[in-house]
Amino acid sequence: MVSESKNKYDLIRSFPSNLDKDVQHVIDVIPDESHLNYNRLNYSDFMELRLSGETLYIPYRIYYDEPNDSQLSSLTVDQRTILYTMYTRHHDGFVRERNVKKAIEKAIECAWITPYLMLLIGEYVEEIVQVIYDNRSLLNADLVKTFVGENQRFYRTVQSRVVSYWDCYYRRKYPMTEQYVGFQVLDYMNRLLN
Repeated sequence: MVSESKNKYDLIRSFPSNLDKDVQHVIDVIPDESHLNYNRLNYSDFMELRLSGETLYIPYRIYYDEPNDSQLSSLTVDQRTILYTMYTRHHDGFVRERNVKKAIEKAIECAWITPYLMLLIGEYVEEIVQVIYDNRSLLNADLVKTFVGENQRFYRTVQSRVVSYWDCYYRRKYPMTEQYVGFQVLDYMNRLLN
């Protein structure tokens, strides 16, 4: 993990450099205001991940309110996909879930969505992992293989987190590991990788 950032424009580093202009436009429409008292410029650590030979710095969480409809209307389809992907890192699980449903629609063609989905698989919100599992046909096997190949240690961490969260939060509800959606997604991912 990399140290904290003080500026929302550091989010430009969370996407491939060929998207810099689009990401810049997306960041421009992100409100500086937040309903939280939390200083949203001090969002938590970044995950350092590789994508097609480039290092991305994806925040663990962001604390910016979502843009309103008029702000969204200024974005192209690709820029909206960037925004949806960015907001899969939001501190509010409902916001993450709503945005993953939109972002995953482009996962088959946009390699840069893959790291964000992988981060979500390794988190504790069952409903979000269920969205990924329900939309697994939208995942591109080649993009997943390339990403995992460049981030093998991270993928092992995701696998460990699924086990840990199941053990901590879901073991009573799903006594058999194959009943828990986190393991179902990992099983699917592992089949893609073979």
